Amino acid sequence: MNWRTVLMAGVAIAGVLLFWYSSVVQDAFYLVVNFFSELVLRNELLAVVVFVLLSAAAALISPFTNIPLIPIAVVIWGTIPTAILLLGGWMLGDILAYFIGRDIGYPAVRYMVSSERFDHWVSVVREHTSFLMALLLRVALPAELGYAFGIIRYPMILYVLITFLAELPMALVVVYASEAVLAGNAQMFFVVVGIMVALIVVGAYYVRSKQIHTNHL
Repeated sequence: MNWRTVLMAGVAIAGVLLFWYSSVVQDAFYLVVNFFSELVLRNELLAVVVFVLLSAAAALISPFTNIPLIPIAVVIWGTIPTAILLLGGWMLGDILAYFIGRDIGYPAVRYMVSSERFDHWVSVVREHTSFLMALLLRVALPAELGYAFGIIRYPMILYVLITFLAELPMALVVVYASEAVLAGNAQMFFVVVGIMVALIVVGAYYVRSKQIHTNHL
């Protein structure tokens, strides 16, 4: 299971509760928003490029994340534009991870993730190459799994499609959760976070059940 994502969800919930019940934290947040808003007004194209590149880096490097920037982006650009930029950045990072794994391989990947962890991912991907299982792997495991798909030379077109289908709901969940936090809508926040956790848990459970079934054959 992608425990890192579940852990991040737990940390996010704690941060959200602090935001809702602390005027000091809210004031500090909007000071940061005003700071970034001024930077965006000066050069919005550069701001967009930086946000997309940071999103791509989050898909390439463990444990880097750009999640703290998303609420700020939602305030500045709105929900749908932020979701598009976030998804675009994640897709860029995922595709780069695939090419790095395919064309460079282990020498480059070892700088991104631990060797033991990566070897495990490669073995799991090799065992589950069907479209459905590959999709569930992309949902249940970290974004850096793209390196493993590249190493085993999984078909590029299928990889891009699987990655899009896996990343799209996650991008929407993160963005709409951010919107709910800013609006003080606790019900919406816990619903969308629950959806994200459910997707990860269901994907991980199905993959695990298939592994157990295969091992008993």
